Amino acid sequence: MSIKKELNHSIFLNREYNIKHPELDHEFGFYRAIATGNKSMVEEYKYLFAKSNNFEENEQLQGLLSQDPVQSQKYHFAILAALVSRLCLEEGLDREVAYGMSDLYIQKVDTLTTVQQVFQLRDKMVNDYTNTMHETKKRQSYSRQTAKAIDYISNNLNARITLTDIADALNMTSSYLSKLFSKETGQSISAYIKEEKLKAAANMLQYSDISITDISEYYHFSSQSHFTASFTELFGLTPKKYRDKYNKKIFM
Repeated sequence: MSIKKELNHSIFLNREYNIKHPELDHEFGFYRAIATGNKSMVEEYKYLFAKSNNFEENEQLQGLLSQDPVQSQKYHFAILAALVSRLCLEEGLDREVAYGMSDLYIQKVDTLTTVQQVFQLRDKMVNDYTNTMHETKKRQSYSRQTAKAIDYISNNLNARITLTDIADALNMTSSYLSKLFSKETGQSISAYIKEEKLKAAANMLQYSDISITDISEYYHFSSQSHFTASFTELFGLTPKKYRDKYNKKIFM
């Protein structure tokens, strides 16, 4: 059967069984909400899709891409990753970050064996892109000096970073940089550095088997107890409990 005949046959069957794809404005509204880092709008779309069964386990509404339901959901996942990464790129996300996240998530979904695991990873990917774009949009509103300070911190998370180090690198006085950074971000530089190190540590706990001790040392916390206390304060879980909860959930 030719492609044209197969397409016509497929359209006929869709009409016969009342199979419909999600409305285009809903789909792209959802993608755009992710790409602009609009957290509340993303959650609202999730709720609407779930309520209408468009965003849950329903092949009729999503479109059947494979006779194997797991493979079908993996295809949908890859399409979502590709579209969102390109929209985020248009909205200012770094090219390597945009494509890198897409590639990594598609590689991860390829190892999963159940539809539920795909859904869990999909939700994490949506949240990661949304949070990344939320931070990207915030940075776009910062002054050039603050944006450069954030870049310096991001590029040196595994080092001992001080206010003086950053100020010297940017040819600024420490006092001026400190006041400017606090005014624009609402955080002191030391608090921001600590939080970013903890977020990076959380990522390592979730996606690697590196020991908690080694992670603590890698990010230059004064001791493992200090790392544990700081991590628990930010995430509400100890590093071990965080790893047990999130690492196994996706890669069981």
